[in-house]
Amino acid sequence: MNQAELGNAGGVLKQAQSNYEKGLRYPDASYLVGIAEAGVDVQYVLTGRTSEAATLALTVEEERLLAGFRELKMREKRGVLALVAAINGAPPDDPENGVGTV
Repeated sequence: MNQAELGNAGGVLKQAQSNYEKGLRYPDASYLVGIAEAGVDVQYVLTGRTSEAATLALTVEEERLLAGFRELKMREKRGVLALVAAINGAPPDDPENGVGTV
């Protein structure tokens, strides 16, 4: 993206985008949300460290699954992990699948 396109994604003009890049101004949360929706790794913009690629673009179904998984008790989490391992054809006690490490 060029400055105008990135600024537009964040809801600002090209001059504001230029000021952000020069460190003369700092973006607000709505700008960061806008550029994140355009595919920018906001964690990288803020910290210089990239986000995990696997977590950047979760689908709605993946978000629901993850949220539901986090609400489970430890025993239930182990059961879900064992089920996933079985579906994928891996042994349920395989540490590579994370089963038993919850």
